[in-house]
Amino acid sequence: MSADTEQATSTVPATDPATRAGGGSPARRLAGRSGLGAAVIGCLLGAAAALLAASATWVHTGVRDAATAGSGATAAPLAVKLGGGDLAPAIGAFGLLGLATAVALVATRGVARRVVGLLVAAAGVGVIIYAARVGLDPGPVVRSAQPVIALAPSGHPSVGPIRVSAAPWLALVGGVALLGAGLLAVAFGRAWPAMGGRYQTRSARPLDAWEAIERGQDPTVSAD
Repeated sequence: MSADTEQATSTVPATDPATRAGGGSPARRLAGRSGLGAAVIGCLLGAAAALLAASATWVHTGVRDAATAGSGATAAPLAVKLGGGDLAPAIGAFGLLGLATAVALVATRGVARRVVGLLVAAAGVGVIIYAARVGLDPGPVVRSAQPVIALAPSGHPSVGPIRVSAAPWLALVGGVALLGAGLLAVAFGRAWPAMGGRYQTRSARPLDAWEAIERGQDPTVSAD
């Protein structure tokens, strides 16, 4: 009777810890290569958006000297276009950092990869702050921009209506992508596989005939 019981028990499929933890759950997928790929893509897309926005025109406005405007002069304001480099020069640097960290996420592992994730997240927060400041309230940033001050000899420019382009919002989207990639690396980076070890294992296996010929070796010659 006990033998029959043992046989019946052996036919019940065992549930391993991975299955009990939800083997197909999004969290487990993010802890594997899918998560690493998503973080790298997030870094690349976020960096590209930040760099593209940094080189675009952010604001159109007109500038006059406040002293001239107060004296009753009728001089027309000078049309001014201000770009990301004028209003938020740090965004370009954050974009370059995003590109570098995309490579670093693949090259590092363990705790170092989580540190890289913190850098990516910090870059994303920086981009979001600068972009939102210009997009939501551009007046103070425009008045303090060096090209605007240079057009007012008195040092007190009078700025006309400000028209904001889509560039700050593009930068904002890039910042969100960088922040998401960084948080993903912080949360799951230690569980991601080391890509370097994978390729080293492949190169250590014995060469077949075609690979030996491609490397200029005679496949008929024994290694001994």
